[in-house]
Amino acid sequence: MKKSIPILLLLAVVITCVRCNNEPKKGEETSTGAKPKSNFIIPKDFPDPGIPGFRFPEDSNVINGWIDSMNNDKIAAHAWGVWTGLNTNSGEQAEGQDIRIFETWLTPDDMMQMIVYQENNGKALSMEEVKTHRGTLHRPHQFLHKEKQAARMLGITNIDSLDSTRITGFVKYDPTAAQFAVKNKLFDSAVLQGMLNAGNTEIPQFPNTGITIKPVFEIFQVDADTFKQWGGCYKLNVWPGTPSVPKAYGEGSWPGWVYVDPKNNGQGNGGVDTGQGKNPQNTYNVDNFIHFKLDQQTANELNASGQTRNAKAGDIAILVAMHVTTKETFRWTWQTYWWTPDADNPPAPSSKAVAAQRPKELTGAPRHYAMAPAYTYIYPNQPYTGGNNKGTSIYAFNPYLEASFTFGPIGKAALNDPAFVITNGKPVENNWGVRTNCMSCHAHANYAPSTVAQKNQPQYIGDTYIDLNAPIYKQTLKLDFAWSIQGNLITAENRNQFKR
Repeated sequence: MKKSIPILLLLAVVITCVRCNNEPKKGEETSTGAKPKSNFIIPKDFPDPGIPGFRFPEDSNVINGWIDSMNNDKIAAHAWGVWTGLNTNSGEQAEGQDIRIFETWLTPDDMMQMIVYQENNGKALSMEEVKTHRGTLHRPHQFLHKEKQAARMLGITNIDSLDSTRITGFVKYDPTAAQFAVKNKLFDSAVLQGMLNAGNTEIPQFPNTGITIKPVFEIFQVDADTFKQWGGCYKLNVWPGTPSVPKAYGEGSWPGWVYVDPKNNGQGNGGVDTGQGKNPQNTYNVDNFIHFKLDQQTANELNASGQTRNAKAGDIAILVAMHVTTKETFRWTWQTYWWTPDADNPPAPSSKAVAAQRPKELTGAPRHYAMAPAYTYIYPNQPYTGGNNKGTSIYAFNPYLEASFTFGPIGKAALNDPAFVITNGKPVENNWGVRTNCMSCHAHANYAPSTVAQKNQPQYIGDTYIDLNAPIYKQTLKLDFAWSIQGNLITAENRNQFKR
């Protein structure tokens, strides 16, 4: 019997190995014809970040109570809870790198593939069969929006801000918002036109669990001359704060910058280079940033799009900014985040008071970001319809995304519609990016066909009260505050691009 034990163990090992060898290898199909999940990134739902008092989704009556009472501490605390959840480790990986919850979510490209697949095949494509990498990086739509408008209406091109060329990113929907968008085919222009033809004034409302985000990055190429020029570091312009006199204030105009060290030898702790030169105090570690290394697919896509030249796998994308909105209220909640050297004392439109609401559960690189919330247009709060623009402006913009904006019929990354708020009996003009509010601008999100009437449809706007039944919406379909739908439509011309 003693000699039989090793034989039995050997037999067990052989049987186990046979079973292991019969498991589908990466890239092979299972017996059902489906590819194994190991090939894909599985989109993950928003988690419980374990913050005492934080709930998601929070009851809309609770949030509206904070807004009505102007309880900015509660609003800021909730926005930080959302940020903490987004940055929780998902348990998924991309090219061997751990990824955060938000990185698993679907982009419009993913969702358009799912919609076209269902229309072509009569059956749904699961989210698990779509996500193979974080997503294709694009120049943000707001940098192209004005250019497209001017080209269509006036035949003018090449008016986009040069500041925007540094920025690339993607829009992402959480699994519940993505499933809703795919089920209702909200990215299909023919479906939207059908709603408009049927007399609808708006698309169906997203579920209260819905979250949409816009993470944007700057890429530093480790072989670039500029990278070598700064001692193997990336030079990043950093936001100094809102100018006292409003103006277009794009990234290239900011007076200070920091250096990002991929070898993590930096000692930066609030320091900024304003002309004195690179030193340990203004050099930060790449680990102070949410970041990832490009895979070859992403590098190839960037090169093909013209956003970069000679991008390679291993180049680093650092998150400089992110817009986040949640459907916890009818008009959504709005919060925007950007990297800042001194996160304990961030410049406007954030503040030390906002930073003080960060929970202890928020740690590491995500704690190095500033935040500005906008849960309504102006104070005092106004109703969905029939309100007025008398009160105090609420400014919440992202320096890397809106600071260069101005108002005008033609201009660099301009706001299209004029905006103002009556404060203490006097009009305050809000016609610059540094006087915008996420909710005001997104309230104008709409679809209209390419007709003469489209010239008069709602466009980008600064901070002001928006009546959701205003005459400006005539002949348009309101998109539940989602400009990302208007900017990513399946059309007869591009449908084949999304075939699988």
